[in-house]
Amino acid sequence: MNFNKKEDRIKYLEDKFDNLKDVIGSNYGEPLMKELVSRLNTTIDGFNDEMSNLFKALKDKEKKREKLLNDIDTKSIKKIPKNKNMSKWEEKLKKLEQQK
Repeated sequence: MNFNKKEDRIKYLEDKFDNLKDVIGSNYGEPLMKELVSRLNTTIDGFNDEMSNLFKALKDKEKKREKLLNDIDTKSIKKIPKNKNMSKWEEKLKKLEQQK
């Protein structure tokens, strides 16, 4: 059963409300069922819209976060002086060579 389709949701809910109609009675059963189905559909549609918006916002924020991380990595790589790549031993050797 696909709950994304309105017809499938209504059929499912109608099946579940059959027992409720027996308890409530025929006078209130049908109008009550229609109202409940209507409200549930409105609630489900609203929930689906909210979830779609939240996932869209989450994807947008993730893209921004990745871009910022890439920018930070790019900037930090550019700022590292070439001497930082040398070990302390290499730095000492370089100083000794410069003193000659």
